[in-house]
Amino acid sequence: MEIYFDNNATTMIDPVVARRMADLHDQRLANPASQHAAGRRALQVLEEATETILQMVDAPPSSRVVYTSGGTEANNLAIMGTFRSRPGMIFLGGVEHPSVVEAATAVAGSENVRLLPVDEHGQCDLDTLERWFRQVAGNNQRVSLVSVMRGNNETGILQDLRPIAELCQRYDTPFHSDVIQVVGKIPFSMADAGLNAISITAHKIHGPIGIGALILDGSMSPTPLLVGGGQQLGLRPGTIPVVLAAALAETLRQICADRDEGVFDRLQTLRDVFERRVGQIATTYVIGQDAPRLPHTSNIAFLGLDRQALHMALDLNGLACSTGSACASGSARPSPVLTAMGLPPEVVSGSLRFSLSRFTQEDEVDRALEIIARAVEKASARPTLHG
Repeated sequence: MEIYFDNNATTMIDPVVARRMADLHDQRLANPASQHAAGRRALQVLEEATETILQMVDAPPSSRVVYTSGGTEANNLAIMGTFRSRPGMIFLGGVEHPSVVEAATAVAGSENVRLLPVDEHGQCDLDTLERWFRQVAGNNQRVSLVSVMRGNNETGILQDLRPIAELCQRYDTPFHSDVIQVVGKIPFSMADAGLNAISITAHKIHGPIGIGALILDGSMSPTPLLVGGGQQLGLRPGTIPVVLAAALAETLRQICADRDEGVFDRLQTLRDVFERRVGQIATTYVIGQDAPRLPHTSNIAFLGLDRQALHMALDLNGLACSTGSACASGSARPSPVLTAMGLPPEVVSGSLRFSLSRFTQEDEVDRALEIIARAVEKASARPTLHG
């Protein structure tokens, strides 16, 4: 049976969530904007889902949920919509997801987008951020928004958002964070982090693909990217997929309950054992080992080995992992995230990402290690050809 260690790319749906979706489909819910009984039932389900989502992320009072097709759309709406409503410079973390970086450059132009430098531990340079704020203020310009992710999808490294939020508040600038890899896995409070907007999605936390959300506090009013309807206060026109919205709420409820019961503490222990034992199999470098990290993510460089060949060997033997972000799958380019951290070329070129889930069991880790040991032994024995 295949061992799936690529949960940062997507997760298998929680059976509880699948049952909730099936039950709602059986109720024959209508368009929640329709003025009849079936529409009113749908609206009630939607309102309950929205309330649950706001509670699960501890959103500030007067916050709104804008349902989207997923995390990419949520990030696009946050970045592009905010820029269009208040043009200015855009400051981003140096290791952001492409849906943030490319949205910013598309809407503002590369000359108006700055990427914060990060150190070898993946931490943003806050002195540089403050200097940029002062420069912009001194030139009588404006910063449209700042966007820095809480947890990186490739490395699992966590960024402390509170100091960034304090700078944003001082300079009256909206602060957005992509918390897609974080929500439900570690304690998280949108209010305590000082955030004005966050992006989430269901399929990273054992919910269905096709539903995400941009959660906005009362100060945010991005310009919509779509036109043609007044749904969601005009911020995202189109009929709201009520069953998917309810599934997102149920997904958050289930994963947060598991987190509170210590499931992710167990996962961190499994991850640490996995990293230690992989280090006994091959010469490795664990990226971000000395930084705060998500409890389920390991990015390990296999030094001196061809990672593409190793990745293929693991796949053929039943272990699913990744060479980086799934959104860059198949790309031969070095990871922009690892490159931004200033890591040596042999680390960047040798890295594989292993991401566990709350359903991962100890015996799966043991079997994965056996597969890795066999693949590394074969890769190490393969002769090198010289032209």
